[in-house]
Amino acid sequence: MDVIFAFLMLFCLVTVCVAVLAIPIMIANARGVSGGERTAIIILSVLGVFFGLTWFVALLMSLLCRGTYVVGDELDKLEKLSKLYKDKVISKSEYESMKSKLLHD
Repeated sequence: MDVIFAFLMLFCLVTVCVAVLAIPIMIANARGVSGGERTAIIILSVLGVFFGLTWFVALLMSLLCRGTYVVGDELDKLEKLSKLYKDKVISKSEYESMKSKLLHD
């Protein structure tokens, strides 16, 4: 009985640690952080197992880094632009140029 209790306590402790370590990663994913910043957040969060300070750095990075994702009105504009291109109303170069402007503004 003591062995089962010890195993369950260890399992719960590991589960809580993994959940806490995943917090910066989940925040970064929700904010749309990608590329090298996302990789750094993941590495620092995992290193938080050995060096607790790196977890806090990962948390700060996940909160401060800006994500790049398309939302709301921009998504509607991209869909309309895609329809214009598929219907051959605009050329491929016009489509790429307009899409670039939408994504980078």
